Amino acid sequence: MSLVLRCAQYVFITLASLSSSICLALDNPSQSDEKLKQILSDINANLVEKDYQSAYQKAEAASDEWAGEPSFDFLYAQAALEQAKYDEAIFALERVLVSWPDHIPSHYLLGLTYAKQKNYAQASSVFSDLLNAQLSSTMRERVSQALEAIDRNTQKLEQSFNHAISLALGHDSNVNSGALDDRIVIGGLPLTLGQSSLKTSDNFMRFKYRFRGSWQQTQYQGWRLDVNYSDQRHKDTEQFDRYQGNIRFGYEHKKDDLTLTAGGQFGVLALDDNTYQQDIGMYGSAQYNISTHYFAALSSFIFSQNNVQDRNLDSRIYTIQGSAGYSSALWLLRADIGYTWQPARYEEGEHYGRDYNFISGSVSHKTGEKGLLSFKAQYRDIEHRADHPLFLSTRNEELVILNLNWRYRWSQALSIYLSASYYDKHSSITLYSYDRTEWFTGVRYEF
Repeated sequence: MSLVLRCAQYVFITLASLSSSICLALDNPSQSDEKLKQILSDINANLVEKDYQSAYQKAEAASDEWAGEPSFDFLYAQAALEQAKYDEAIFALERVLVSWPDHIPSHYLLGLTYAKQKNYAQASSVFSDLLNAQLSSTMRERVSQALEAIDRNTQKLEQSFNHAISLALGHDSNVNSGALDDRIVIGGLPLTLGQSSLKTSDNFMRFKYRFRGSWQQTQYQGWRLDVNYSDQRHKDTEQFDRYQGNIRFGYEHKKDDLTLTAGGQFGVLALDDNTYQQDIGMYGSAQYNISTHYFAALSSFIFSQNNVQDRNLDSRIYTIQGSAGYSSALWLLRADIGYTWQPARYEEGEHYGRDYNFISGSVSHKTGEKGLLSFKAQYRDIEHRADHPLFLSTRNEELVILNLNWRYRWSQALSIYLSASYYDKHSSITLYSYDRTEWFTGVRYEF
């Protein structure tokens, strides 16, 4: 059982076992004010009913008037903890302990709050001091279990590693992104395209490996490493076999509702056993949780792309993106909008340079305890930076991408998945228009 689940269990047990303490607080002569009694009764009723949001809202609304009253602060801390308002819970418990320095439940709840913050050093200190107090056998056992859980999670906090391998079989209706029509017109003259330029379908097999590493430095910040490798082999069109890998290393700072990330990335793409493209760059993002369910984010990317086979395709890529979404236990909804500048590195390749704006939306839904269904749609409006030297006109393009995925987790390690994608690209130069459908199914193992 994770420490977070343990904390939830401990809080529930604590609430039940401390009902007598709350009642005493209500009847204490120093708290005879009827208004205070009513506030305490209302908050306590919400806590018992597990309506934590209402309990916190009532406590927050009354905090200006009753903060410093230990019986109020104790209930306020419980409501804040259940709403993940950890700093507020800590401040409230510290006020309780000023008035009631020997109040065991407040010490215990303070330790749990630090643990939920992943401030394991402080949590361990609180629980260790608590073991020196006069405790019932039941409470002593809970404190000991909490310390054991903290020791385990401290080791996980310092570093964690996850590997995943997957194998999939699928079909691609347009492996080479070939033209839909076998005839094009250049300068008023019709030309017939060769077979290699036309739409070609094929079956494929894809192997993937992913590694994720985490090295936590403090409760708020740590280093992250992601390594991805993909090997795709085709049945008949071996010239389109591709090997792709990238490494991303970065820093993450997460405190309260704000998460900041920054780092660098290096990637390689090989076609038919020959290196085709390399990219290296930096990224950064900021995400803010507006409320329990809603969030907003801003991210940017700067990359240098090097094409080994044709230097005219070398470019620099600058992207800025804004996002907003909704997250719950069963649903994840996200919308993204952004703009990308991609100028060519060399003047003679400027007709390959392009700028585009994009918008996308995605929906993920947990179908039961083991299933996950997700859908994503993306639209790009692409403008090239110079006239094409052969067609003597500037390419303007629109690209629509639709993707549907389903995953079923057999166990903690093993899952199966099914994916289908559709691409539709319309270009002002017919040669570059295409559509493409890809589907695959496979298995994934994590360890």
